[in-house]
Amino acid sequence: MRARLRPMNRRPVWPAARYLLGRTLQVTGLVVTLVAGTAFFGTPSTTAMLRMMLVGVALFIPGWLLARRT
Repeated sequence: MRARLRPMNRRPVWPAARYLLGRTLQVTGLVVTLVAGTAFFGTPSTTAMLRMMLVGVALFIPGWLLARRT
């Protein structure tokens, strides 16, 4: 007897790509924040450290929003 060939169920690529982009932004934001905290530790330039940490947070939050599952 002949087997019926069923079409493969293809998943869209965009949710996985969006999730990976979100995770990449999250990790990048955390690394930038960690580097800012360690590079400027004990130096008098607090504003430079805070600006660099702000960049890390600005990378992390969109990544968190992209990686959330609905």
